[in-house]
Amino acid sequence: MLRHIGILYVLISTKCFISAGDVPIGVNGLLNQSILLLLSVNTSHPVEQVFWNYQTHIMAFFTNNQFTVINYQFEGRLDLLDNGRALRIRQLTLNDGGLYTATLTFTEKTQHKASFNLTVYEPVPTPSIRCEKKIKASDFCNVTLRCSVPTNTSSLSYTWKYRHGDSNDYQLYNNSGDTIQISLQPESWSTEVLCKVHNPADQKNISLRKFCQDYPDKGDTAEGKSRGNYTFLALLVVPLVFMGWFLLEMIKKRNKEPEGTNSEEIHYAELASLNVSNQVLKKDCNPTEETSEGIVYSTLRRDTD
Repeated sequence: MLRHIGILYVLISTKCFISAGDVPIGVNGLLNQSILLLLSVNTSHPVEQVFWNYQTHIMAFFTNNQFTVINYQFEGRLDLLDNGRALRIRQLTLNDGGLYTATLTFTEKTQHKASFNLTVYEPVPTPSIRCEKKIKASDFCNVTLRCSVPTNTSSLSYTWKYRHGDSNDYQLYNNSGDTIQISLQPESWSTEVLCKVHNPADQKNISLRKFCQDYPDKGDTAEGKSRGNYTFLALLVVPLVFMGWFLLEMIKKRNKEPEGTNSEEIHYAELASLNVSNQVLKKDCNPTEETSEGIVYSTLRRDTD
């Protein structure tokens, strides 16, 4: 079997060179999707053999009613359709881009050659429209809108369209970049704009309407009134926060017991049970003795050190 494959490889390599006059057909594919390489053949005769080359190497061949894939890069991802007149590649990868060459041999021994130049693109991410700048007055509204995608994807193009009011038809806006500047009169403030982000294999749309009504005004300067409002609020809130903190500290200090206070807690301890004489001191310092039994207490003071 391997010997037969080797012979076929030599035969196919000699058959699949493209002449200088052949122009490859451009084909665009989408990552992880399928692509169909369709051969336009004028004859109705059955196909006897089909040989496919990818770049300069053998990829697959069809002979004796059997389809065989040689290139391991495409193993399990190729389908021969329409009696050998079309090739489908499934689960495209970015490495699948390149030149594909097909040679068909029919039962009456005529041949047909074709080549395809496949380019595989990544899907277009979902875009969004952001109002970059707006200057609005009672009689006009000037807006700068930017259409963007969340990831850096190459080969993206932008197309802008617009429509007024309840119109069903979009008009093309003369701008091919990701940013437009539009000026509207009050009667057109309900205008809807649409941004289409696309590459040759995929596209995504996003629309925005009533942007002159829904977005906050930016005033007559580039910085805008909204930015001035935020600045005013910041200047107002910061002193209030500082004042609240200062009052809270004062309350805490007032509730806290001052250090070095003269108030001392007095404790009493029983020393002994004695027979003592209760002496009452008179002004003349001559005591009158009255003997009784009692308890003597000693005053203990807290050490303030």
